[in-house]
Amino acid sequence: MSRSSRRAFLGTLGAAAVVLPEFRSLRVGADRAAAAPAAGQAAASYDLLIRGGRVIDASQNLSGERDVAIANGKIAAVQANIPASRAPEVFDARGKLVPPGLINVHAHLYKYGNTVTVDQEPVGFPAGVTTAIDAGSAGANTFLGFRKFVIDTSPLRIYAMLNIAIIGNYGNELYLNMSLINARSAIRTINEQRDRILAIKVRINGIHDELANDVEVMKRAREAADATGLPIMMHWSNEPDLLAMLKRGDILTHPFAPPSPRMPNLFGGQPGKVLPQILELKDRGIVTDGQAGSSHHSWEVSEKAFSQGWSPDLISTDIGARTPQTPNGQLLPWVMTQFLHLGLTVEQVIERVTLTPTRVFKFPEKTGTLEPGVAADVTIIDLQEGNFETVDQQNNKRTVRRKFVPVAVAHGGTLTNIDPAVHANVYAGLKI
Repeated sequence: MSRSSRRAFLGTLGAAAVVLPEFRSLRVGADRAAAAPAAGQAAASYDLLIRGGRVIDASQNLSGERDVAIANGKIAAVQANIPASRAPEVFDARGKLVPPGLINVHAHLYKYGNTVTVDQEPVGFPAGVTTAIDAGSAGANTFLGFRKFVIDTSPLRIYAMLNIAIIGNYGNELYLNMSLINARSAIRTINEQRDRILAIKVRINGIHDELANDVEVMKRAREAADATGLPIMMHWSNEPDLLAMLKRGDILTHPFAPPSPRMPNLFGGQPGKVLPQILELKDRGIVTDGQAGSSHHSWEVSEKAFSQGWSPDLISTDIGARTPQTPNGQLLPWVMTQFLHLGLTVEQVIERVTLTPTRVFKFPEKTGTLEPGVAADVTIIDLQEGNFETVDQQNNKRTVRRKFVPVAVAHGGTLTNIDPAVHANVYAGLKI
C-alpha cells in the first residue's frame, strides 16, 4: 500500500484509525539483497515461496502439506519440499491453511455512491479477500461512476452485479417507479462493461403481497439476462411464480433470514421443514448464496436447516452500511467460521469461497485455484482453537470452538502481512 493511499484509507475510517496503522503491507522474508546468490551460484527459481502449509485447493482435489512457489506474479509450482534456497523470499506457513485467495461474492462497495455501501479496502486484503463482487450497488445510470472511482482504483480485484434498477441500490429501489426498471439500459451497460459485470441483481422483497410488482421486475431482469447470457441473483422468495422465472445458473440469496412477514427464508415462516420448492432448487441448477454472520441470519433458522441436511452453495458476507455493526460480524473469515460451526468441514467452507464462485460467475481471468500459470492469489489462514463468541442478526450468541484468522495474502505475487489485532478490530471501527 503506497503512503498516499494509506493516508486516504485512514482518513475514511475514523475510529478505525486507532488500529489500522498496525496493518502492514510488507514484503515478508529474507532481505532480497542479503538473499542474492553469491558469484557463481545459480539464480533463484522463484520470487516467493510459501512453505509447509496445508494447501487446500478444491480445483485440484488437494488438501495436504505442500509448498507454493510464485514467480512473475503467477503460481509456478505446488509440491512438497521445495528448497527454501530457490526463492529470495520465504513465508513459513507451517500449521496454517493455504487456500487460493478468498472470493467474497456478495458485498456492497460503492462507498459514497449510495448509503448502503462500505469502503472496499478494510474488507478486502485485511480480511484475506483478494476478489470481491459488488452485489448491485450500481445500476445502468450509476455504474460508470462506480467503475471510475472504486473498481479501477482499488488494489482489490472487484467485479460487479448490475442492479436492474438504473439508479442502483437505494433502499427499496424496485418499488419506487417501474420506469427505473429498464432492461434495454441494463443490456447496453453490460455489453459495454463485459470485463467487470458478472450478473444482474434483483433486490425484490419476495413476499406475496408484492407479487405482481416482483413478477414484472423479474420479467425485465430475465430479458436482460437472456440477452447477455448473465445469471440473475434474486433476493430470497418462496413464491412459486417467482422461483419459476429462475433458470439454471441463477442465484437465490439470503436463505437464513429471521422469521418475518416482510423477509422470507427457506422455511417460509417459523422454522419447520425446508419448503419443497426450495429443495427442488438444486435439481433445477439454481445456486443458493448464504450468509451466517450478522446480516440476513438467524441461528434458529440456519441450525434447523443444517439439521435437515440443507446448506447453501456459496458463502458470502453481504457487508454493507446497514449491516448490524458487531465486531467481525461480516468479515468473510468470520462468516466462514460460523459455517464451520454449523457443520461444514474446513474443505467444504473453503471450496464455497474459492472454487464454487468460479463455477457460478464467468470471471474473465482464472481465479479460485492454485493451478500453475494463474495469477498468484493466495490466502494464508490460522485455524485457531478456543472459545469464541459470535452472533446473528438478532444478537443471539453462540460459542464456536474454531475460527479462521487470515495472517497474510499474496495478490498477484505480492505478499501482505495481516496483523491479527487489526483483523479482530477493523470491522468494529469502520465508519459506515
